[in-house]
Amino acid sequence: MPKNSSTWSALNFVKGAENKACLTYLLDVLQDVGETSVPFLVTINPDQTPKQTLHKWTTGHLITSVAASKASLQLNQIQGKRGIWFCGYGFHEDKLKAAMVTANNLLGKQCSVLNQPKHIVPSFMETGARLFVTRFLGQYISTGCITILEEGGTVFTFKGSVRKCSVKTVLKVHNPQFYWKVMTEAGLGLADAFINGDFSFTDKEEGLLNLFIILIANGDSKSSVTRLNKKRGWWTPSFFTASIASAKYFFKHALRQNSVTQARRNISRHYDVSNELFALFLDETMQYSSGIFKNEDEDLKVAQLRKMSSLIDKARIEKQHEVLDIGCGWGRFAIEVVKRTGCKYTGITLSEEQLKFAEAKVKEAGLQDNIRFLLCDYRQLPDTHKYDRIVSCEMIEHLGDEYVEEFFRCCESALAEDGLLVLQFISIPEERFDEYKRSSDFIKEYIFPGGCLPSLNRIVTGMAAASRLCVEHVENIGMNYYLTLRCWRKNFLENQSKIQALGFDEKFLRTWEYYFDYCAAGFRTYTLGDYQVVFSRPGNYKALGYPYQGFPSAY
Repeated sequence: MPKNSSTWSALNFVKGAENKACLTYLLDVLQDVGETSVPFLVTINPDQTPKQTLHKWTTGHLITSVAASKASLQLNQIQGKRGIWFCGYGFHEDKLKAAMVTANNLLGKQCSVLNQPKHIVPSFMETGARLFVTRFLGQYISTGCITILEEGGTVFTFKGSVRKCSVKTVLKVHNPQFYWKVMTEAGLGLADAFINGDFSFTDKEEGLLNLFIILIANGDSKSSVTRLNKKRGWWTPSFFTASIASAKYFFKHALRQNSVTQARRNISRHYDVSNELFALFLDETMQYSSGIFKNEDEDLKVAQLRKMSSLIDKARIEKQHEVLDIGCGWGRFAIEVVKRTGCKYTGITLSEEQLKFAEAKVKEAGLQDNIRFLLCDYRQLPDTHKYDRIVSCEMIEHLGDEYVEEFFRCCESALAEDGLLVLQFISIPEERFDEYKRSSDFIKEYIFPGGCLPSLNRIVTGMAAASRLCVEHVENIGMNYYLTLRCWRKNFLENQSKIQALGFDEKFLRTWEYYFDYCAAGFRTYTLGDYQVVFSRPGNYKALGYPYQGFPSAY
């Protein structure tokens, strides 16, 4: 037994000579032995006889009867019949194995035994960080339930009394650096800890998603702690301990503002990673934006085709039109709109990899006469050419807040007098926007450098300040993005081995898993929206019709 009696458990194990196992039972815990002056221990198979031995005997395994042996061989045939499971047979190791089999069958998922668990031993600084984080969560969590299970057995539970959110999640902390990172970098520290494997979840499928849902729900609550932080992004609290890191990330984000040169670098960092990577989690349409689902079980490809059809319908594209697509992606929208309408199409992108892929697909489809792609910034479009329709699907999030007016100024210049502009874009609530645009977050730091989600009001004010355009139609399809992201995540995780074969490591995989769940939680809680907006100029009888013809719903 260890010299420190505080480390003793009911059943203690040590590896003996010749790989023999020595077990010691602490009967003071296991049985009611009354008051004893010294601990009452039973040791099995020791290398040497312990001191102060009260009794010594030899025992062995029981020999079962023939009938019992036959019954044990038939056990698998009767397990689970009429809802009855047998899991208490055999010796200690057999009981555990039997219990695991039973649990796996009952739950329908695999459970693993923690092999040689070790108590995490935080440093002095990490101990202080753990105290800070656990105290904060104790005050912050007013709804939902977060359980932190440290490797080795220490458990912290934070459960709110408000019934607004019934979601639960269990974090498994493997490294005390988790606490230090959260204390010193808040939300970005949480991301860094997950990416580096400092913590994981007992529920591999929804644990991370549920954590974000709980944090968002508490960020929206009316408790005294959250009132101070209500307008900070999604949930990220204002830790005084994270002020240095916040300043560092703020300046990094400021240096990535989307000048013509920097915009190409920012886009390349994400979209030029690998076309093969995107093909492994997107559907065959290669649409990297929200689909539109009729129901939760609908195929992603069907939802993406419906989204493209919705944009075509709302833009009222006809054969005689010239169409400009700002942020054309991998080219599938170009193929769909030309096949359906016979129009002339121009698509622009800043991604060299997207350009190569799109041109190859158009050539394969034999549509080169109607479709052209340009490696071009929207600010570099010639002033002389006019387009009947401009479409931009989830590109405006890459502008940065400083360039919203510039974007609408360019659209005003490129759009024919009787033209229509159709945008689809992710949006953040107005009450959070001012604080959000001045700060960094996981998406800006790890996924889309230079990006900034606009609020709906920011789009309208940018439009009014830089163009003669006005809003004709607005529709929010945001909840569809939750379903889209869950499909992407599923495809991504199912293809982990293929992604690693492309040269991407475990940290990359965890970064993208975090990305999918982080965004999905925003749409699941209606914290984020995804708008389709149609713009026109006053007096546009030709495009809008007379009598007025309304715009079709995306559904």
